[in-house]
Amino acid sequence: MKLKIQDIVAAVNGKLLTTHLQGEWIEQITTDSRQNMKQGLFIPLKGERFDGHDFIGSVYDKGAIATLTMEETIKDSRLVTIWVEDTQRALLDLARFYREGFSIPVVGITGSVGKTSTKEMIAATLSGKWFVHKTEGNFNNEIGLPLTLFKLTKDKEVAVIEMGMNHFGEIHNLTCTALPDVAVITNIGTSHIENLGSREGILKAKLEILDGLNSNGLLVINGDNDLLGNLKDLAVNCVTYGLDQKNDYWAENIRTEGMYTLADVITPSKRYAICIQALGEHMVYNTLAAIATAEYYGLTEVEIMRGLESYQPAKMRMNISELETGLTLIDDTYNASPDSMKAALKVLVDYQSKGRKIAILGDMFEMGEFAPELHKEVGAFAQEVQVDLLIAVGELAKHIAEGYKLAGGQNVQYYTTKEDFIQYMESLLQKEDCILFKASRGMHFEELVEEARKVK
Repeated sequence: MKLKIQDIVAAVNGKLLTTHLQGEWIEQITTDSRQNMKQGLFIPLKGERFDGHDFIGSVYDKGAIATLTMEETIKDSRLVTIWVEDTQRALLDLARFYREGFSIPVVGITGSVGKTSTKEMIAATLSGKWFVHKTEGNFNNEIGLPLTLFKLTKDKEVAVIEMGMNHFGEIHNLTCTALPDVAVITNIGTSHIENLGSREGILKAKLEILDGLNSNGLLVINGDNDLLGNLKDLAVNCVTYGLDQKNDYWAENIRTEGMYTLADVITPSKRYAICIQALGEHMVYNTLAAIATAEYYGLTEVEIMRGLESYQPAKMRMNISELETGLTLIDDTYNASPDSMKAALKVLVDYQSKGRKIAILGDMFEMGEFAPELHKEVGAFAQEVQVDLLIAVGELAKHIAEGYKLAGGQNVQYYTTKEDFIQYMESLLQKEDCILFKASRGMHFEELVEEARKVK
């Protein structure tokens, strides 16, 4: 990265409070005052419980040569100080300015469930031809997405950018920063329904991705989803994907072999026999979105298949471990919603193993007043697919246990906390059990996975 300070001032509509320019170029941008940097620009953000302005005085020693500020004072005379009205807005504006310096394909991905897995699948597929830049970890919000763009380098040939949100207006800000020419919406579920009021509200928020989409770009949507499949009169080039033959991209003959999912994918121009290193019908959906994107960009069948072969599941997302003790652990602990819970339960019951199928499920957050019923819905589904044992852990998870029982399930145990359950874990698990762990990120269920690894 190399940005002239004067260009930065213009991009953020700022005002120089200092007259000196200690180095004309910025080579790194950060919002973390603890980070070592070279020729860095520090952007102090302000939240409910913190104010980055308090740390401006410490960033020079970390390598910063400039800072933004919303205060009309100079806190460190050694720093080039640029005043802006809003540092959060300036972060987005500067990221857009930087992104506009690259004339490469950009894919934006949003949706209630499956954003990260779809992002990884699209990135893998496009890597069959290009060097890919992609969102890492959970850097998909109004702070993380700009930082992701700032890491874009001249050797990258395409960018795959994930966009998350929990309020109206956030996707608008993200897409108008990343400026994608392909926008993917994976589905409309119930994640963040507490803030958005209804699934229709969630749909409205997700469709904000069109605000930054290239006018000649492509919208790729899950046509099997009830709300997305009923979209009409969108003033954009659009293709659909799903398992129903009505879609532009669809799949049939879905089956599993060991750790792999196989299927036949039919597109407007080709038929692919895919084999991906991931389990679950939902992963076929992700693959369909990836193939639709790749075909739009003109990748050949050889390039697409080469990319698909390189796919690896992201950490804590349907990671399967067969332990020497005989236990099989399915770690899907990164996050949870009713839709992703159901998808994971399907993977559990379909997985080929000799022992019991055990689901250890925890709280799903940001459901608001809908939380009890949505948790019950997951419990009822666990009974429908016939898990051998359901273990519910957490305050909200009691409703999962309740839904399971109301649906006729009997093999269920409930624990208020992870610590309560850990005391009994070893006595509950048996050799050759296949165990799914899933809950919202804030439950930190990865701790349970680690405890299960210690079971003898």
